[in-house]
This record gives sequence, C-alpha cells and structure tokens, in this order.
Amino acid sequence: MQASTLAFYRRGVVVCAAASVFLASTFVPSAALGAPASDPVSTQSPAAQSPVATPAPSTVAPSPAVASESAPGGLAVALKRDLGMSVETFNAQGKLAAKAAALQKEVTTVDPSAVVSLTGNTITVHTEAAAADAAHAASKAAGIAGVAKLTVAPSQPANSVAKAEATSVDALFSDYVKAFGAGDLFSVARNASGEFVIRTGRATNTTPTPTSFAKPVSLSVAAFAAQYPNVKIEAAAGPAEAHFAPGDPYNLVNGQGYFASVNASDTNGWLCSAGFNAFDKSGHPAVISAGHCAEDGAAKVTTLTNPATDTAATNAQGPVTKLTPLGSFGFQQFGGVNNAWTIENPDGTADGNIGTDVSVIDGIAASLTPLPAVAHWSNASSWNPATPEQISQDPANVQISGVTSAVLGAPVCKSGRTTGWTCGAVNEIGVYVIAGIGYPSQDNPQGNLLDVRAVRGFASIGSMASGPGDSGGPVISGTTAVGLTSAGGQMPDGTLVAISADLPTALAATDGYSIKIFLNAPVFASSSPVYRQGAITGTVPGAPAGTTVDVTIDGATTTVPLDASGAWTLPAPNKLGTFPISAVAHSGFNSSLTTSTSLDVALEPLPEPATTELPAAGTSPVSLFTGTGRPGATLTLAISSQADAARTLSNNKQRFATRSLASATTFTTVVDAGGTWTIHLSPALGLGSYTATIMQTLAGWADSPVATLTFSVIPTAPSSTTLSDNQQIVFNPAPTTISGTNLPGATITLLLNGQSYTPAVNGSTWSLTLNDPLAPGVYTLVLTQSLSGVTSAPVTSTFTVLSPPVAALAANPSSPIPLANTGVPSSVAGLGAAGILLLMSGAIMLFRRRTRTL
Repeated sequence: MQASTLAFYRRGVVVCAAASVFLASTFVPSAALGAPASDPVSTQSPAAQSPVATPAPSTVAPSPAVASESAPGGLAVALKRDLGMSVETFNAQGKLAAKAAALQKEVTTVDPSAVVSLTGNTITVHTEAAAADAAHAASKAAGIAGVAKLTVAPSQPANSVAKAEATSVDALFSDYVKAFGAGDLFSVARNASGEFVIRTGRATNTTPTPTSFAKPVSLSVAAFAAQYPNVKIEAAAGPAEAHFAPGDPYNLVNGQGYFASVNASDTNGWLCSAGFNAFDKSGHPAVISAGHCAEDGAAKVTTLTNPATDTAATNAQGPVTKLTPLGSFGFQQFGGVNNAWTIENPDGTADGNIGTDVSVIDGIAASLTPLPAVAHWSNASSWNPATPEQISQDPANVQISGVTSAVLGAPVCKSGRTTGWTCGAVNEIGVYVIAGIGYPSQDNPQGNLLDVRAVRGFASIGSMASGPGDSGGPVISGTTAVGLTSAGGQMPDGTLVAISADLPTALAATDGYSIKIFLNAPVFASSSPVYRQGAITGTVPGAPAGTTVDVTIDGATTTVPLDASGAWTLPAPNKLGTFPISAVAHSGFNSSLTTSTSLDVALEPLPEPATTELPAAGTSPVSLFTGTGRPGATLTLAISSQADAARTLSNNKQRFATRSLASATTFTTVVDAGGTWTIHLSPALGLGSYTATIMQTLAGWADSPVATLTFSVIPTAPSSTTLSDNQQIVFNPAPTTISGTNLPGATITLLLNGQSYTPAVNGSTWSLTLNDPLAPGVYTLVLTQSLSGVTSAPVTSTFTVLSPPVAALAANPSSPIPLANTGVPSSVAGLGAAGILLLMSGAIMLFRRRTRTL
C-alpha cells in the first residue's frame, strides 16, 4: 500500500527527522516512507499562489516534536530553550569540539579504543595508561594547551581485571548481531564515560523473536553484556524509522526544505531539508542531504519549497508550495553500500554493513547561488511568501567554517524546514539501526522485517527534537558542520532521541564531494607604504588548514599559503610606485570575498648609522669619530658647539676641506666595504659642549634617520695648595687665607661647609682671604672651575681646625717661683723687677707679631 503524507501525519508519533520512530513505550515496527505522498502541492509562483486546503484538525494528530513549546525561533532561542546557553558559548564550545575531534583522530592512532569527550572547558581522554604521553603530545599538536583543560583518564575500570573489554563500536555491533540479529536492536554506541551502550528491545521484550530476525540463540542479552566489563544494556523500542514530509528558496542556504519526487511535475512526493551546500570533485555545486530522502532511488528530482510556507515559519502543518527547481539525485546511500540492509542473509544473520545516510543532489539550477550558511529561521513567522529570499538575507544565518566529527559532550544544534532550530548535546557516538524504506509500517504492513539499516553517527538524548521534513538537515557544533539529521523518536520512557549521521563518514561514501564553507576575506596587516621587497602581510581569520591566498599586485598574481596562525606574507615589488593590490582566500573549491586596496612602494631608508660612544663629560680632547654604516654610503657628520671653529678632516690619510654651516661644522666620508667609517678631527675638540648629528645617504635608498650624540669636554678640577684632605691645623688662631692653582682664565667656585665664595684669580693661581680666622671644627672644601662655558668635575677635601691647648697651673701659687739658673749675668739680674717686666713685654710683643705674620 502506498504511503501518503497525510497518513504519515496521522500517525501521531514523535519523529526525529531522519529515520526512527517509537510509538508509546513499546516498539511497533513501521517502515520508512517509500512511495509518493498525496498531500496537496502548490506549483504557483509565490506572488500568485492561493491557499490550498489543509487536513482538518480533527483528522490530524500533531507530533510532539512540533508542539508549541518547541516552536522554531532561531538559533539563539533554541540554544537558550534547549541548552541554556548563548550563541557565543555555543560557538566557543564548537571551536573546542573541533580541537577535541582533531585530538580524537590523533590519539586513536596510538590507542584505537580511546575516547575523547568535551564537558564545558574540559577535554577528557579515556585511554590506556601507556598511551597517556601520546595523548598529551597530541593535545599540543591540536592546539589545546592554554585553550582548554586536558584530563587523561584510564579507560579500563578497576573491576575489569578478569574480563576482556569491548574495544570498539564496530566489533561489539558485529558480535551482537551475530548472536541476536538486528530486529530488536536500536543502537550500539559509546558515551562520554567510555562505556559501551547497547539499546535493544530484547532487554524487556517477552515476545519470542521471529525466526527471520536471528539465529537460534542460547545466550541471553544480559549474559552477552556480562562478558564485557565496560558494556551495559538499556531498553529501547527497536529500530528507528526514517521519515519525510512535504517541501522550499533563491539564494540557497543550508536547512531549507525541498520536495523530492519521481518527476518534476509530480504533486506527490517527499519532503526533506537541504543539509549542506557542497561541491562535486570537479567543483560543480551540489547539495548534501540524507540518503533515505531519495527513497532507495525512487525519488529522482528535487524542487525547493517556499520557506515562508514551511512549518518552521508557520508552526503549522499546511500546504507545500513549490518555489524553483533544485536539482536531481546523483548519489544516495542509506545503510550499507548500495543501500545494503544490516541483515543480509535469508536466515536473518547480519554481515555487518555498517554504513551511512547520505545523498547528493547534482545539477543545481543555474538560477540558484548556494551559500555556506545555515538558515537561522529567526522571525520566520513574519516572512512574506512573495519574497522567499528573506531566508537567505537574514544576517543571523550561521556561516559554516569547517567540517569535523562530533565530540562526546559537545553541544550541537540542527536546522530543518519543519522545526527550525533545536539543540542538544552529543551523548553517544556509535552505530544506529534504522528502519529501512521497505520496513513494515502502518502504511506498508506487508513490508520486509529484514529491511533495517545501520548508520554510523551520534545521538542527542533529551531536548533535540525534529519533525517530518527535517531529514537531511544540517547539524552543527558552533560554526562547524558535524552531521546530517537522520532519525529519531522517543525512548520507552518518553525521552526524545535524535540521531545524526556522522558527516565525515557520509562524505567519505560520496565520490569526492566536499562541503562549501565560509571563508573570511583576507585582511591586510601591513600598512602602506612598504619598501621594495619588503614584507606584505595579512591574515585570514578562522580559515581552515590548507587555505591559500591569491594576492594580485599590478596584475600579477601570487599564491601564498597560510601559516599555522592564519597569517600570510609575500615580498613587495622591487620597484617604486603606487599599485593596485587585491587578495582572495581559497580552501578547496571555496573562495572568500576579495579585499582590494592600493599599495605604495617607497624607498627603504638606510639604517641609522652607529658611532662609538663618547663620555657625556670628559677632560680629554676629542679627535676621532668611528662607527658602522652601509658599505658605499656617504656619511655626514655635523658638529655644533658654543664656539665653532674650522676643522680639517683627515680620513685614511686623505684630507678634505670642510664647510661651515650657520651653527655647525660638517664632515663627510664614505663607509668602507667592511661597513665601517672613521673621521679624524684636527685640531681636536677642546673645552666646550657639543652636539654631533650623523646620517648616511646612498643612491636608491632613502636617507637614514639622524643619529644624535651630545657630549662635553670639560676642564680638569682646580687644586688647593694651602689645605689638603684630612689635614689638621694645630695652632690657634687658624689661617685666614686659602689658595691654589687653576687653568688660566678659569672662574673658581669654592664651597666651604656649603657657603659659596668666589676666590680671586691671578693667572694660574687663585686665593681667598677670610674676614675672621676659622673657629675650631671640621670643614668640607669643594672646588670647581669653569672655562669656555663648561665646568669641571668637583674636587672635595675635608680638614679640621683644632682647639688651642690649656696652660698648666703652678703647684703653689702663694710661694715665689724660683728662677732657673740660666747663667744670666749679674747686670741682667740687677735689672730687678722693672727690667724683667720690660723683657716680658718685649717677648709678648714678639709673639703677637709672629702670629700676625703667619
């Protein structure tokens, strides 16, 4: 019996847009839709279309997947509703997931059973202890250090010593179907904890399994799982069911709906969603979608539907409006190669046939421009059917930046023509058994129970709902493409489950098809002007590895690769002028917008010449300047001072006349082949403050920057001839005159305990007379001399003026002091007291006079 779209809606099941359905809490086998649908389809243009009758509400059982609480509202709404996160967080998690996927690929080369998962900002690697070092090394290669926290955990549980572990999803899947067949099997997958999970109806089903499903077995499912320490069994409703519903615009974006049929004129067919715009191996445009949308080859052509009348915009099941031709199916695989069933043999045993769910639509209409963007569906309820291009003009559409496999724990979102955006997490990665096109269903009760297909992919459990018509739609993590909506439904407890086909696996089944991605336009990092052969640099933000940039300068194009940081560089032309320059990035068949500007190529300045450093203030005359420069350059030295004098240049025994400027004397020489230069000054620079400027010039180069050097030639310090450092003056009173030597014509400055004096200068000597003798104490003397506008370094000395000694008292003042026998003649003694007083008076006068002549 042919299945109709109307009958599909009436099932009232929870569907997940690709291939699996569960009714209530027990499995009711139901086949994928394999015949044309019979819902009304409008073929009128958007501007002229008229309403087409829809099924009466009493005859339609709405799917919970499209109930009001799951109404489409764009990526931001879906993320907040389903995951409680912002778009920024989702994009950041997507970037981390891409790095985790790269790590997964690297670490499995060492440990094939390793599992990488993402939780928040932590990337966890479940691997063997022996592979831990390789995991850390791989994390560095993937650029995880400094971006996310890395945790390496043992993959073997502590209680598994005596049991052999399951090592891979594929091996466990093969063992299970060999033992039990695939009739009750839903999935074999691995979760973020590293456990293998088998979901099967056999775990709770008490009805004997039909003999066509499997070989006779004596081992129970529980006993089968008990053989492995890292495998657990969970109840499921059985195989998932592929589903479709009727289908969408001009600029083609990912997530738009399309109508698949046998002939372009048909009004009966199937609805799906475009997954990702793509290229075939020759670069022709194509669309990647789900394989089951081609109905095992029954569907031939596809037509876009009007997004403004799709359920994601109207939130209602209404008529389908054809918009414009899309293309025709060029390849499709649902299950194994050539749509092979998982159960291949007549006795119900399985040969494995783990495959994928992918189709390619070729011959894209010339009027369509495929864009590397996913439809956002925000404000879709306000779209006008007469202007369907609104879906591609939405600035909130998500640009696709790359392709990778999903990572356990990473957030993901899907887009489709029925439910718009819904989001969840990658809870499992494994193999999922989906009811095939010919599987028995309400519309096809005579179908073949052996028609089940094994699809490699991942499951999101809990919030990521889908509806009929979402099949084939894009699944992204951040801005990275990771999957195609394949199947879904409800677990026995009512929990939603969405199954996505792994995108890299799907692409590998095609004949060299690749996803169209968005490339940012190149950014010029270097500023104009640049020098001949100088570096022109730029970046392509967010570009994938292998991206190249075509840079065109003055009509000549050069292709340059990006480095690991996304930067590129090439040399400027070896000629002067202003040139047009443009850059466009390429990755595979993908191209960015072109960035254009102008480029000024100017003379490169010579480097600033170097010179031997001179002391800031020295006492020796300066007669030599040396340094380094560019060989062959002319070096010019200009010296200015308070009193310029004509100088003569002597260099390499050659003499050059000098020319005097208004405030400087200049000298020139040529830098020798070794890159050094020397200028001799004769006479040497004497006392004074000087500024020297040095630059070099060379034909074909811009003049160098000017090097500036300031220095002084200062006089030697004056000296003191009457006082020396640490001198002690014993007698009192102290001297009142201080003197010393100096350079002729100098001005002397004397500081005595901080008080300033200006001594008198007479030729090469100076002196200072104090008004009063120095009192006893310690004194600091500081001397400088100034000449030709410069001042010498200070010379400092310290001296001490001692207190006078105290005279000793007579032993008995009341007794006359006896005179010493000095042999004085009696005539002198006869002078008596008056004569003695006269002599003493003369002695005192002599002492005083001598003191004054010191």
